[in-house]
Amino acid sequence: IFFLNSYGSLYSIDSEFLEIKWFINLNQNLDFNPSNLFLSNQIIYNQKKIIISTNYSTYFIDTEIGSIIYKNNFTTKLRPIINNNYLFLVTKNNFLVSIDLIEKKVLFSRDIDNAVSQFLNINKKKAQLKSLMLVNNNLYVLLKNSYLLIFNINGELKKIERLKNKVYSDPIIIDSSLIYLDNKNRIVVQN
Repeated sequence: IFFLNSYGSLYSIDSEFLEIKWFINLNQNLDFNPSNLFLSNQIIYNQKKIIISTNYSTYFIDTEIGSIIYKNNFTTKLRPIINNNYLFLVTKNNFLVSIDLIEKKVLFSRDIDNAVSQFLNINKKKAQLKSLMLVNNNLYVLLKNSYLLIFNINGELKKIERLKNKVYSDPIIIDSSLIYLDNKNRIVVQN
């Protein structure tokens, strides 16, 4: 079991004996006050590694001994996705990033705002992002204004779609259909 407290300490707990196996402090700030809270995304577990994004960095941690394997100086807005040995994430500056988990190297970093402005031939604006999904080997970035950006697996913007209704839930994918709740709590299925 892995537990991250609000002070930035990550614990590995043996679920059978309820003992702490190891812990690590991920908070880089020594000033603990309400105006300087520790924030992080969900913990992602993959092949005896934890991937976690905090206020300042994204960490790759060995789950056996709690050591930091790899650290990048960017942080994510949305829950990252792992596909095979590749991590896909969106940074706070709206960059879509792919990282090879074996080589520990960034494969690409695409400015989402710039990609949209070039695709639509408009002035660059900051997109408000809602979620990141992997569907049929494409990366779907859902915007808060209910537009869907579809990137290929190499980070190239292929398509922009407007959804039928405003999205008021985290969408799910079933058989290539996007399913979500609209503002009237109705289920919407969009192919």
